[in-house]
Amino acid sequence: MGLLGRQFQLERSSEDSLLLVLSTLTFTTSLFCGYMENGIGKLIALPLFGIEFHLISTPLWLISGILCLICLQQLFYKIWTHGVWLIGVYWLTAFGTIILFIMFDQGYIWFIVSLILIFLAIFLMYWMILEIYGLRYNIIGQVPEADREISLTDWLLSVPSFFICTFISYYFYTKMYLDEEGLFTFGYASQGYLLFQFGVFFSGMYILYLPQTLLGDYLEFSDLDINTSYNVDETKVEQRLIDYSKNYDEGKIQATLVDLYRMANEEPEAWAQLGEFYPEWSVEEVKLFITKLEDLSSESDN
Repeated sequence: MGLLGRQFQLERSSEDSLLLVLSTLTFTTSLFCGYMENGIGKLIALPLFGIEFHLISTPLWLISGILCLICLQQLFYKIWTHGVWLIGVYWLTAFGTIILFIMFDQGYIWFIVSLILIFLAIFLMYWMILEIYGLRYNIIGQVPEADREISLTDWLLSVPSFFICTFISYYFYTKMYLDEEGLFTFGYASQGYLLFQFGVFFSGMYILYLPQTLLGDYLEFSDLDINTSYNVDETKVEQRLIDYSKNYDEGKIQATLVDLYRMANEEPEAWAQLGEFYPEWSVEEVKLFITKLEDLSSESDN
């Protein structure tokens, strides 16, 4: 359960739907506030720093962008640390493309700089692929039966779309900035920029969504954030832990953890299937049981 779920007592599915809507709205607001040439509000100039910004649209662009990232982090909380690479890919590609098409006639040094930035973006994208596949192999090593459930072929093919959409989008942006016609713009550079920005956003969401859906149930809950304000019966949890410690079986514990992760995420299907084995257990008690099982597994490995 995320921040919104705790504040408004929402189920995880409802919270995810709300976060999806909010992230889309904040992204759209930020995009159009940054896109508007004349902006909204009075133009404020800071001569000392050579900066100009609009009193309303510029702060709204910045705040909406930050809120969008926060919503996406909450929506894809299981995989977000692996998805941070996308931010690097985006900005490296953006700056590399802008320099390539705006500064190309200012000397070879700018051309080299642009290529370095673009190749760095490709390298980060490649590194992200290695991380996700490494995570997959680690999961399969611990839970062999997961092999048939985790196929990342579609995801692998979708990752380059993020880079391509970013490159094309900022190509259109440079033509719009220079107010000139370019190849394949057909006089619609500004519309192309907006269209491919949405392509960047939705392809990025898909790139995060698929690994979270396929790998999320197997990821360890390193920070379960157990809310002790709830009634947590530690005696009940400890008694169940004793049953596992008496007849220790690593495979059984890993399989149990997979089910518990789903219950901790408040999946209705998981509770319907497994609730009878945990009668009158709260989500917080399930989370506490996960941490204790993980500690038991770590102690046994050592």
